[in-house]
Amino acid sequence: MRSLFWKMFFGAWITAMVMVVAAIYITHFGEFGDPRQEERWEGPALFREVMRNMRIARRHGPEQFQHWLERAPKKVKRRVYAVDSEGNDLLGRSLPANMMPLINSLDYRNREAHMLVDNKPTVGFFLPMRTGDPLRITLVAGDSKEGLLLRFLWRNFWPMLLLSMITSGIACYWLASYLSRPLEQLRAATKRVAAGELDYRVAPSLHTRNDELTDLALDFDSMTAQLQESMSEQRRLIKDVSHELRSPLARLQVALAIARQKQVMGLDKELDKIGKAADYLEDIIADVLSLPVSSQEQRPLDDVVELNSLLNALLDDLHIEAAEKHLGFDMSGSAQELLIATRGSSLTAALENILRNAIKYSPANGLVRILVQEFTDTCTISVIDSGSGVDESDLEAIFRPFYRTDNARTRESGGFGLGLAIAQRTILHHGGSITARNSVGAGLCVEIKLPLIHLSDD
Repeated sequence: MRSLFWKMFFGAWITAMVMVVAAIYITHFGEFGDPRQEERWEGPALFREVMRNMRIARRHGPEQFQHWLERAPKKVKRRVYAVDSEGNDLLGRSLPANMMPLINSLDYRNREAHMLVDNKPTVGFFLPMRTGDPLRITLVAGDSKEGLLLRFLWRNFWPMLLLSMITSGIACYWLASYLSRPLEQLRAATKRVAAGELDYRVAPSLHTRNDELTDLALDFDSMTAQLQESMSEQRRLIKDVSHELRSPLARLQVALAIARQKQVMGLDKELDKIGKAADYLEDIIADVLSLPVSSQEQRPLDDVVELNSLLNALLDDLHIEAAEKHLGFDMSGSAQELLIATRGSSLTAALENILRNAIKYSPANGLVRILVQEFTDTCTISVIDSGSGVDESDLEAIFRPFYRTDNARTRESGGFGLGLAIAQRTILHHGGSITARNSVGAGLCVEIKLPLIHLSDD
């Protein structure tokens, strides 16, 4: 039963019914009485009749008590037993097994005793005779609590139960419907917002209510409005970054073309490096700006790259940058060919961002380790620097855009906190995952999991 409506409905309904039953039980059975008062006079009247016949039997013998018992109604015979000195009932009936302790306890010293027989209150009397052996009389004084309850249920409870079920069912149905309707509207609104309808508001549909659920709807609308504003700011920021990055890059490419036309001796090699870097930067900017903002805008992975070759090429490009800090690389790759589905240079940029972070936050004369592990359908790339690591509370936050930790990612170190955020979005677009943890005896370990593709022999 997953519906909140039915849980609330049946819970309140059953609770109301139990309360009704409990109230009736406490009210009517506290004194072991029947609501129609039949047992209240029946018990004392039978007790007086038994005592009168016991006095007669004491003067005239046990035959007198046997004669009265034989003529008594069946319901009296079921409650009164007369036992002679040999333990036999005067009417030849078999005695209940749990009545014998009561009978055996009766003697000249103990002429009256009380005990429960078959969970029913029973009283026993020792009756000495003027002539002959004594008798032992037992009287079942009343029914058990269970018997009284069953009889009451049979006679009186069903109309009250039916009435309680109908009235409480109507009340609980209305209450459950009243409480669950706004929750269902909030659930539908959550689905619409998750689907991208950030302008949807749920509070107007609950304007007739004035309770906590209305406050919840207002808070939900406030959250959605802030999310919509944040998404708008994000798109605006992407456009601004595009303009700010591409304008100086275009000027750089124009200046590079002019420098090549002047044919300055000895600068061709350096100009080629600058041109290659500018082209690569143009590709990176294009890939970053083309990253999908929502899951519906993702573009297909239409290219394949070999992971070991890609990592080796990146380490060669970063060798000079690492040599400036006297850093070393320790790469442990897989002997097998690892093919990854990708698109353009997006995966290259993501891995380069992670490697540059490892170089940036490793101390001089440190070591950056790269561990590649292959599994059946996935591979794992672990990049471990030799820095001081990150606080445990920041391990998830470092993947948020523009986030930098207090002790490491400052403006003096360069960057705006976008590298890991772009890397995470790229890895997720490739069907993988990226996490960060502190490595024992080293610094921060960034672990990337990517799906492998297997080419058939055909």
